Amino acid sequence: MKARPSVRIAVSSLRHPLLRRFREAWRRGELTEDGCCAVEGQHLLEEAFRSPVEVVALLAPQSAEAQLARFEAANPSAGSGQVGRIRSYVTSDRIFRALAPTETPQGLAALVRLATPPLESALVSRPAALAVALIGLQDPGNLGTILRSLEAFGGAACLLGPDSVSPYNPKAVRASAGSLFRVPVYRGVASDKILDLARRHGLQAVALAPRASLALNQLDLTKPTVFFIGREGSGLPDDLLKQADRVARIPLAAGVESLNAAMAASLALYEAARQRGFKE
Repeated sequence: MKARPSVRIAVSSLRHPLLRRFREAWRRGELTEDGCCAVEGQHLLEEAFRSPVEVVALLAPQSAEAQLARFEAANPSAGSGQVGRIRSYVTSDRIFRALAPTETPQGLAALVRLATPPLESALVSRPAALAVALIGLQDPGNLGTILRSLEAFGGAACLLGPDSVSPYNPKAVRASAGSLFRVPVYRGVASDKILDLARRHGLQAVALAPRASLALNQLDLTKPTVFFIGREGSGLPDDLLKQADRVARIPLAAGVESLNAAMAASLALYEAARQRGFKE
């Protein structure tokens, strides 16, 4: 059967509503007013198309029209002008460079609407739920890496304290390598509410601290667990350490004080997965 030709919409002004949505989303590192995340690069677009998200619109510079055509051919729902298909837009290279969050734009971009289940259902969706609570995390690259590790080791959710970095920051989106589309993220959840949710749903609250007396591998992590990770440099606040069910450290070689937040979270998630008999 012959493929239907795609019809693309040309946009030539930064004042165009679609381009304003991309610009504001990337500049602020937040969702658009209608709840879309702006993503850039073919890899992230491919991840979006294989994830349970809604791809709302595609955007490419004129120099990447051939790349856009190949992408549309590989993803039949892409391409404008057909009922139920995703709209594709093309703009000038100059305008695309002015919009893109990277110094060397990657040629394709999209607006994606994520589907996030209710927080409590995410925490009880598996027999032994595994989650991470990030309290005051500031580095978007760390957040993206933690999302990748959550997906890799069977994590159910990522909870962000009120003053943590946005998961829609372009650097966080890129670092997540698509995991943001599949791991539910909940923002602005205060630590006391997280602790309350954990207790109501039978999750043990494990706070990671470099000077804890217990080593992480001494804990039973086969139980439903939420790991608390603190701000880069200062760690978790003292009152949260007192309220956690367990406070544990990751064993390190002599002379090494601590790991960065992403590495600590990844090792904790791996240890939990290992204890649970994780298999590829």
